[in-house]
Amino acid sequence: MTVHLMVDIETLATRPGAIVISAAFVRCTDEAHSVMNLSIPEQQPLGLEIDPATHAWWGQQEQVCPGIWARVTENPQSLDVALPYFAQWIEWATAGDDWQIWCHGATFDVPLLDEVYRRKQIVSPWKFWQVRDTRTLYDLAGINPKDYAVPPPHVALNDALGQARALMASLKIIARVRQGVAA
Repeated sequence: MTVHLMVDIETLATRPGAIVISAAFVRCTDEAHSVMNLSIPEQQPLGLEIDPATHAWWGQQEQVCPGIWARVTENPQSLDVALPYFAQWIEWATAGDDWQIWCHGATFDVPLLDEVYRRKQIVSPWKFWQVRDTRTLYDLAGINPKDYAVPPPHVALNDALGQARALMASLKIIARVRQGVAA
């Protein structure tokens, strides 16, 4: 059976080359998870960037949800610790089974995190063919992911949990449709 993992990241820009401030991985079947905040100063010498508009957006989020910036930046881990740990966690979570990693948008979480791995000269733990896009699946299943949101938003673990729940609901709908067609 295929193991489904969800990843969500929080960043300081919105395209590959962005500083990643937080990353969370969730195994969708039981919500086992791993989350770490990443060292911002360690990413700057790698040429990873802070977009002023995204940085200002975080300031606006602080007004909506006081303490959110502290939550996504507290206890930052070194990339030398976090990146290999994520790979080890994925290995543990998948237990040698086939697996897929899902992200909320084909052009965001995985590509941005891939770039951090690349700049750190560490091989990312997934292959391109394992990456899946939730937005397409949610559309096909008729799911509104906001119905599964875990507040507050913009906390990587909360977002990953909500997206994982919406993913599992979507997969159930698609499976029922496939069974109906096959019957």
